[in-house]
Order: sequence, then C-alpha cells, then structure tokens
Amino acid sequence: MDTAAEAGINLLAVDAIPRISRAQSLDVLSSQAKIAGYRSVIEAMNVYQRFLNGEVTAAGKFDACKVLVIGAGVAGLAAIGTAANMGAIVRAFDTRLETKEQVESMGGEFLVLNFDNEEGGDAAGYAKTMSKEFYEKEMKMFQEQAKECQIIITTAAIPGKPAPKLILKDAVECMQPGSVIVDLAGATGGNCELTRAGEVYVHNQVTIIGLTDLISRMSWQASSMYSNNMANLMELLCPISASETDQKMNLNMDDKIIRGMTVVKDGIITWPPPEEVTKIAAVARPKQSSSKTATKEKFTDDKTARYGGSHTKETSFLSKRVMDLTTIGELVLAACAAVFFGIVAKYAHYYFVNMLLYFMLSGILGYYLISNVEPALFSPLMSTSNSLSGVVILGGMLMASLPLGSVSQVLGSIAISVAAINVFGGFAVSYRMLLMFRAEEMVTN
Repeated sequence: MDTAAEAGINLLAVDAIPRISRAQSLDVLSSQAKIAGYRSVIEAMNVYQRFLNGEVTAAGKFDACKVLVIGAGVAGLAAIGTAANMGAIVRAFDTRLETKEQVESMGGEFLVLNFDNEEGGDAAGYAKTMSKEFYEKEMKMFQEQAKECQIIITTAAIPGKPAPKLILKDAVECMQPGSVIVDLAGATGGNCELTRAGEVYVHNQVTIIGLTDLISRMSWQASSMYSNNMANLMELLCPISASETDQKMNLNMDDKIIRGMTVVKDGIITWPPPEEVTKIAAVARPKQSSSKTATKEKFTDDKTARYGGSHTKETSFLSKRVMDLTTIGELVLAACAAVFFGIVAKYAHYYFVNMLLYFMLSGILGYYLISNVEPALFSPLMSTSNSLSGVVILGGMLMASLPLGSVSQVLGSIAISVAAINVFGGFAVSYRMLLMFRAEEMVTN
C-alpha cells in the first residue's frame, strides 16, 4: 500500500466488497465460493463412490448418504443445495442463527446450539471467534455427527485469522470406513485438524481432501462468473452521465461499495474502511428473555435438544403413543365413531342411513376437490374459500330447482345468496389488492 501511495496508483480490493444487496452482482468472493461449494460435493462423491440417494433395488437396499456441512455461507449453501439435489440427507451448522432459514430453503436440516448470550456473526455478516464454552459444546456435537455422517464438508473461515479447528482427530477416527472430509479452508490452515493443504490422503480409512484449487477445476465457470463481476464493477466505476457520451472512471467515495473496496486513492491510504461502510446489521439483537428462549427452542428437534437445549416440549395425554402404533387421541376418536355408527345402525331410519352415506362420500370428494384448487388469487386461503363457495352454489342451484315454496327450495336459495357474497367479495378484495400494487408501481416510477 505504501508503494502504491508513493507512485500515485489507485488500488481497489475486489475481495473486500461490502456484503450488501446492491453489491452482489460484483461480489467476487461470493461467485467463486459458490463454485467451490458445488465442486466440493463432486470431489467428495468421486471418492465416496456410492449412491448419495437411497436406493431399493433387486440387487439390495442402500441407505441415503448423510452429509454434514459446517458453515452456511455462500460455499456452504452451494454444497447443501448440490448434495440435497442429489438425494443425500444434509445437515448443516453455522454459528449465525440467521442462516437457519437459508439452510432449510436449500433442503438441509439446521443444527442448533442454544447459547442465549452469544451471537455468532459480526456486524459485517461474517462468522466470529466464539467463547471456549461454545467451542467445547461445538466439538461434542461434531463428534456425534461424525459417527452418523459419511461426508463432511467444512467451509468455516474468519477473515484475517487462521481457520478454526472444528473436526479434531478423535472425530475423524469416529467416522465410518470409506467416509470423506472435504476441507475448503485448507489454504488458511483447514477446519480439520488432520488437513494437509493441497493434498488428498487417507487416515484411518477416511479420505481427507485438502485441495486448494477446487475453483480452477471448473475454470470455464469460474472465468465466466469472474468476468461478469468485473463487467458489473466497471459499470459502477464508469457511470454514464447525461451530459457526456464518454464513460470516465470515477472513484466516488460517497458510494458505499466503492468506499469499502478502495485501498489507496490519490496517494492516500484509505484502508481499512470505516465501520459504517462494512456494517450490515443495523443494531445488535437484544438478549432474549427466558420465555422467548423457550419459544425458540420449540423449533429444535430431538437431536438438536441433546446438543444444548435444556427445554423440551411437553406432550399432551392424547398425543401419547400406544405400543408405537397409534396415539390415544386417535383411539378415542375411533371409539366415538364406533359408538355413533352403532347407534345409527340400531335406531336410525333407512333413509337417514342412505343420506348419511351420501354426505360422507360428498365430504371426502369435496375435500380432495377443494384441496387441489390452484391458488390463483392473491392468497391460497381466498382461493380455497371461493372454490368451496362455488360448490355450495352448485348444490344450492340443484335444491332451488325443486318445487317452488318447499323448504329445500328456500334453503337452496339462501345458500346461493350467502355463498355468492363470499365469491364476489373475494374477487373484489383481489381487485383492490391489484390496484394497490399498481399504485405502488406508479409511485415508484
């Protein structure tokens, strides 16, 4: 930086672009990390040499492969999506709880460590160093997962620091023979204690891949995405002005993206950028109260609870299972139904039994008919409600065709009127919603 400043050279760091939505199209780290995450699954499968998805064939039954992805950044999410699409059972962990929904949207299961007083991400959106207590509990969880998972992909990295050691020797030796570890942090020391940067070797029948050139193994894709990043960067640095036809480079330091990646400008070292430029979190999340913590822990599964959840959701009496076949509630419901049909069979008239049968069949048919309605309106609930009202109108029309003045004819007419209110009201609400969206577009334009 000193040399560039003395020579009057402007320096921009493409690996220091702020992690904001507007900068995604020129974020080199994200585009290249996505390739590394995708390639890590390919490399692991090449070594693993078995089905990732479960198979039941005449030649035997093969269970689905279990994959553990540590780190839910861009590379981790790419690995999760690739492995899930190939049929594997994917589990993922990240110290940043805000990545839980992203992991689940890619088809993975998020593992949670419940630490109320500790956040796993910094203001810039990257993972940070955790406490000793958290680290110890984390190691225990990884060792348990290593016994069950056949492939482990590690992507955890902390900017400016060596990669944290997450998979220790004991965990590796717990893995099944033929398992694979792909360490994407090999260049910075590796997340696995046994990783050798740039090498692939076998330890205790477990293959450890510490390659640092995974991106270059998909050179066409990497070059294509990098060139698109640079083209988008040039558009930002060389804006087209209304008064001039030629594009000129303009290092606008008021732009958050340009300020964040500028290292040297006009002989002045501007690195590191101020915190307000790199900060993506508006405010730190407040510490959760015990009641909120208990609510959050309801979403952790049984396996997650044993890794840190001290609260378990109490089951009701009716939800308890009997001989692992059915629940008490289902047995009570079946007993009530048996009593009802026994009374009907003994005391009801033939015509009532006939009408009850029609009612039950029409209810089943109507349920499947309504549940398969395409949610064409602004909400699935409104579509279902309107379709149900349409069935009521159809039945009312049949009843209204009966002799004038009869009870059935009057009830059918009332049913048509009430159901029509719901149908036309639903379309009216939908129309109002569309007008609101059009108004917002007009204001924006």
